[in-house]
Amino acid sequence: MFSQNHLFVQTLIDEKLAAAAAERLVAKTSTTSHLKARFDGAVKSAWSLLSGPAERPATPTLINYPFRG
Repeated sequence: MFSQNHLFVQTLIDEKLAAAAAERLVAKTSTTSHLKARFDGAVKSAWSLLSGPAERPATPTLINYPFRG
């Protein structure tokens, strides 16, 4: 019923479909890991801003400010 050419073409199509499915799976996991890496970077950046040196004052010092009250 099927000639050799039909079987060969169907095999190639099946291989291409399997490769495309594998690429979609990799793209989906890499996007998730990319988002996780961006989130981790943002957390580290925010944490580094909050955990500065202890000798730094929390508010700016007002030196020679005319309205000190």
